Amino acid sequence: MPCQTEWLRLYRRVRALTRRDDAEDHLQAALLNYFERPEGTVTSPEAYITRSALNLSLNARKREQNGCVAPADRNEMLVEVRDPAPSQEEAYAATQLMARFQEGCAQLPEKTRQAFLLNRVEKMKYRDIAATLGISESSVEKHIAKALVFLSSWVNP
Repeated sequence: MPCQTEWLRLYRRVRALTRRDDAEDHLQAALLNYFERPEGTVTSPEAYITRSALNLSLNARKREQNGCVAPADRNEMLVEVRDPAPSQEEAYAATQLMARFQEGCAQLPEKTRQAFLLNRVEKMKYRDIAATLGISESSVEKHIAKALVFLSSWVNP
C-alpha cells in the first residue's frame, strides 16, 4: 500500500506539471531509468524521478511539435517520418518563382536594380549603398521601395 500511495503522489505531481495524458508513461520510464542507475548515484530519488519524467514529457512535446511523432495516444503511438527535402512539385514551383523573380529584376531600372540587389543580396546598409551609387540615402530608400512594390506585383500577378 505505501508504494501505491507513493506512485499515485508522484503521478499526480508529474500530471499537474506536464498537463499531459501520457504522464504515467513518462513516470514509468523515469522510474526505470532510476533503477538502471548504479546504486548510490542519486541522492534524492523522488526529485530525480520527477525531473526525469518532466524531461521525457518535454522531449515528447518537442518531437510532436516538429511533426516527427503524432500526439501520444493511450493505446498507440504512430511515428511519422517526414522527408526534409522538398517534393518535386515544390522544387519545380520554386524554380519557376525564381525565374519569374529574375525576369522582374531585369525589368527594373538600372539604379533601382543595383540598390535593391546591394541591399537584399549583398546585405549592404542604405548609407553604404548611397556611397557606392553616389546618391542620397533617401534615394536608396525610394529605389528599394519601388523595387519591392514592382517585384511583388510582378512575381504574384
